Amino acid sequence: MAALIDGIGTLVVDLSDADRPLNRERIREADDAALSTRAAAGETAAFDEIVRRHRNDVYGLAYHFVRNREDAWDISQEVFVKAYRALGRFRGDAAMRTWLMRITANQCRDFLRKRRLATVPLDACDGMPEPASPGGGPDADLENRDLAAAIENALDALPMKHRTAIVLREFEGLSYQEMAEVMDCSIGTVMSRLYHARRKMQAGLERLGYRRR
Repeated sequence: MAALIDGIGTLVVDLSDADRPLNRERIREADDAALSTRAAAGETAAFDEIVRRHRNDVYGLAYHFVRNREDAWDISQEVFVKAYRALGRFRGDAAMRTWLMRITANQCRDFLRKRRLATVPLDACDGMPEPASPGGGPDADLENRDLAAAIENALDALPMKHRTAIVLREFEGLSYQEMAEVMDCSIGTVMSRLYHARRKMQAGLERLGYRRR
């Protein structure tokens, strides 16, 4: 099963086994709100299904923040442990996926703050500048690598609230409403953070000689 209790009473989430077929068809058919209620009541199969449904989103978001598979895996484990312990407080005001992504974003924020890790490189970002001298060949490849490194540094320099906005929008493709729920703020605040994040990144890259065409 995906959720186990080890010999010292610690929850261990086995993500790799989370998609093993369950015997109870009703678990597969239940919505997230019903699953959370049953999981909070101690029904392990219900929590297994929550993990199976949402593990890819949790891992993907963690990886986009830390760009390291092992670290993203560890963060995913911690997210589901925290979610399991907090199921009794899940009221269903937001979707389960949004709730889990909020926990993930907070976990990544704490992880990056403690370890001072660089964040993700951004391959393509709406409104970001491009190299001034496009073209093929080794020179263009080197220029693109330099730009990717510059973007990574620009992202790392952003405040966490702005970095989160960029990652949720550009990598995860969340709507403004979903971003507001994950970031626990208004849609207007989401739009403002995203706007300022892009401006700051653009300014930083222009100082390095990369200008939007």
